[in-house]
Amino acid sequence: MNILITPEDIIKRCLWTNYKKFVLKDNSKAEIIKIIDENEITNITEEDAYVVGLLKVIETDNLVHRFRLEIEEFIKIKTTVNKERVIINKASIMKEVIEFIDRFPDAYKPDKYYQDAIDEMIVFAKDVHQKIEQLDIVEIMFKEKMFIYVYSKDILKMIKF
Repeated sequence: MNILITPEDIIKRCLWTNYKKFVLKDNSKAEIIKIIDENEITNITEEDAYVVGLLKVIETDNLVHRFRLEIEEFIKIKTTVNKERVIINKASIMKEVIEFIDRFPDAYKPDKYYQDAIDEMIVFAKDVHQKIEQLDIVEIMFKEKMFIYVYSKDILKMIKF
């Protein structure tokens, strides 16, 4: 099966980072900007659509909600239990928050309504990022290296609906 889609459709589904990473991996930065600017219908395979996550998402302009869902899913996958503590690596969750913001490339020029949704999400995500920095930490030594964790429940409280 082949799927017809535009770069704008991919961006609006918050999948641009994965699309660029897996499908456009051999393209230069200038070529990627040109692809965004032209916004032409492109044909992607079912396999590529699966890898970038297209087959499991719908388009929404409620990007704060989408951010919350993505972070919640990330926490479910990356959380670990140590001495009856449910924790997640602080650096990895902070990186995931920042990477969500990067799903909207600078070359993308949305309409005002969608830009407002992006701006709202960015403010919310940066607020979450700042709050994560201030959380109580759990330090765990592993093979002579110190790892910094935070409690998963604290992050879930921050993004709770």
